[in-house]
Amino acid sequence: MKVEMIVLFAHWCPICNMMMPVVETVEKQYQEQLTVIRIDVEREPLSMEAFEAEIVPTFIFQKDCREIGRMSGLISEEVVCTRVEQICQRP
Repeated sequence: MKVEMIVLFAHWCPICNMMMPVVETVEKQYQEQLTVIRIDVEREPLSMEAFEAEIVPTFIFQKDCREIGRMSGLISEEVVCTRVEQICQRP
């Protein structure tokens, strides 16, 4: 089963807008191991509470409906890719 990366974001958020190209790159690069799910917190206001997130953007990694990792804020593409690789290699 693929790992899911849930991306909580808002269109008004400048950091979210800066991170979207990174999300798109990661989605293409790891398409065999990773499914990316984008959630606009303005359209889904309960999502922040449901995922216990305090800021956008927040990246939540899940496998088999269980959270296995989380990152928030402005993160370099290199760091995101390294984290994705680590998470996707877990059994």
